[in-house]
Amino acid sequence: MMATSRGLMRTLGAWSAVSVVGGASLWAAGRSPQARAFGRQTLAWGAVDAAIAGFGATRPDPQPGRLRTILLLNCVADVGYLALAATVWRSGRTGDGSAIAVQGAFLLALDSHYAYHLR
Repeated sequence: MMATSRGLMRTLGAWSAVSVVGGASLWAAGRSPQARAFGRQTLAWGAVDAAIAGFGATRPDPQPGRLRTILLLNCVADVGYLALAATVWRSGRTGDGSAIAVQGAFLLALDSHYAYHLR
């Protein structure tokens, strides 16, 4: 169990680092408003993911059943992020919508992967 919880936080931390660095770079150097919006949105998600990974790394490992429940609830939220991405995209904010879709898809893959392995 410890490897699963720590692996989850490690993976989320690595993803957050890529999101922060990549998002900040694209926000600063993007050649179009959509690229800059994608970068800004990615940076923001990366910062939140970093906070979650940092907090999670300081906590004791949860019981497998509790962690699986949390991950399954997160999967529901992740599907909500994908729905939000579609709504934002349709409103004409394609850069923001795309970034939300990338983050939602990654988080859904991450959460469902770890929830599956806690069966």
